[in-house]
Amino acid sequence: MSESIADGIANSPISLSAASGTTDLKRKRQNSAATLARSREPVVSFHVGSELRQTPQFSFLSYVWGTGLDSDCASCGRHFLPDGEPPIRTIGAGNSSSQPSVIDITQDPVSPWNLRIFNRHLACIKADKVDYVPISHAWHATVATAQDLRLESIDVSRLVYQTPLRTLLALTAKFPGCEIWHDYLSVPQWRPDVQGRLLLAIPDIYNHAAKTVIYLDDVGATHLLGQVKDSPYDKFIIDFAAIIRSRWFDRMWVTLEYIQSNHVIILTEDYTICDAYARDICHQLDTAHSKWIKRRSNSTVTEDIWKQNTTLKRMTSWIDMEAWKNEHDMHRTLGWAIGILGHRKCQYTRDYFLALGKMLDFRPEQDPLVLIENRFQYFFSLVTYALQQGDYSPLLFIPSLGEDADPRAPWLRGYSTGTWKLWDMGRCHRKATSQPIIRDGKIQPRLQTVGIIERFEYYDFGGDAESVMDYIVSKVVRTSGQDPQALCEAVDRVFPRNEKKAVNMEWKDAKHEDASASMLKCDWDKIQGLLEKYGPLLDIEPGQEATQQRLEIAKKMIGALKLSKEGKDARESRLELAAGEADWFLREYGTPMEGISQIRCKICRRRSVFRLVMWGAYPIRSASL
Repeated sequence: MSESIADGIANSPISLSAASGTTDLKRKRQNSAATLARSREPVVSFHVGSELRQTPQFSFLSYVWGTGLDSDCASCGRHFLPDGEPPIRTIGAGNSSSQPSVIDITQDPVSPWNLRIFNRHLACIKADKVDYVPISHAWHATVATAQDLRLESIDVSRLVYQTPLRTLLALTAKFPGCEIWHDYLSVPQWRPDVQGRLLLAIPDIYNHAAKTVIYLDDVGATHLLGQVKDSPYDKFIIDFAAIIRSRWFDRMWVTLEYIQSNHVIILTEDYTICDAYARDICHQLDTAHSKWIKRRSNSTVTEDIWKQNTTLKRMTSWIDMEAWKNEHDMHRTLGWAIGILGHRKCQYTRDYFLALGKMLDFRPEQDPLVLIENRFQYFFSLVTYALQQGDYSPLLFIPSLGEDADPRAPWLRGYSTGTWKLWDMGRCHRKATSQPIIRDGKIQPRLQTVGIIERFEYYDFGGDAESVMDYIVSKVVRTSGQDPQALCEAVDRVFPRNEKKAVNMEWKDAKHEDASASMLKCDWDKIQGLLEKYGPLLDIEPGQEATQQRLEIAKKMIGALKLSKEGKDARESRLELAAGEADWFLREYGTPMEGISQIRCKICRRRSVFRLVMWGAYPIRSASL
């Protein structure tokens, strides 16, 4: 073959076709490899009604928090209308379906399952008597961040899938066939319209279910399964602190979920279901805590709990939640609701105000999701609603630092902050004698006046007991003379017995009592004799000898008035408790608030000594108590 012929063959169309075929084959192999890779990519499967749906794991969050799990109502078959009931999405266990992958979110530590998804109207759930268990839990920080920023993440996807699944498996082992409502999968978090309506439906979702599970994902079963009332002190402190330290007690929405629930059971971090109801565990912890306070003193127990990196206010909040939930005759005030919710954290201040409204069953004419866009108007409407219910607490809110009075309602406090510091008086034990507060379109409360505030001095009750007692006795004698009854009454007001303070009082104990009952226990003759010795010393120029004599008499008065004797709920003296309470105001609010005042009755003009909490600059001579 000549070179020219060979060159001709090499350059012929046949040669070009061969080269093209090689390229096509290579491209087909690449496409085949890509197709094979996609087929091996992990997917998550769901049974939505009778339909099997699958989503790639790389877009899992967009799928479950978008429209991926939508369907018509599994009961009635109707659509979910935009302005109608939102879908109540419950989750049931399906069949295992293995899809091995090192990054498969359905794998280790649980086997893969095809979860069953049911979308229903709440009315259909009630009509069909569907048994479901809502789950109350604290969101993982990474999940909250991904939800807020709309970020896809395999680690977050794993939590969003596995947390509800493992919860479901634990519950179906104890309650076969049950379904759960878990907001990781039951709420389309990236659809604000549906999410907002489900937010407002939370009370109904939790209240309709026969039982609710609170998932304490950072508390081991060992802290909850023992008999806490029989535990030695050291174990009690460890178990007590481990439970209330749970991050579940940090969050705000779970508080509303708990209060709206019927029976509540606890699921631990190792997915163990506690046999005792949450209310019984709360009562056992409270009873054991009171027992150890009597044996070791309030300050000792409190300090030992602090050493475990937690605080008692979390336990107090739990007790208040139980009282709000179960004491149906108790007056549910806005102040008390703020005291319960205000310690908790929520991602958006808007949600805090919405939750307050739900606690009080506030149902404004305007859509709450629209009304809340004007924060002041929403809070003003909520406060007005509370006042209409005979709730005086909004008129007693402590001013918030950094919040300016709004000229539309200069008396309204807390409209911008949402903080527990608005209210420090706990629950309301008795309704006011006069219920109507708003009359003729104006706030016109009827108040029982003690008298005119003539003098007020901030006082921290610090120093040794004799000095504190000397200070109080000097005020009483200068105000009321050497009257033993006036002294005893003043001491009960300034140093109230611990069990008579509202924060410690039981609802059943909140009844009218004879104010003179405690007076009968006083040794009148002894107190009269001490006052007769003390009185003349006030007229002597201050000096070492006179001061020492007054301190010695004050010491005897402490004994005569039983101020050093431990109370029912605390070993500290009533004087020491007063110092701690005054220090609490200074520590929490950054300014002194406790003090001693002289009050003059408007009718009989008798003067008496009172202990007051005072905030702000008031014209004392024109102020009434």
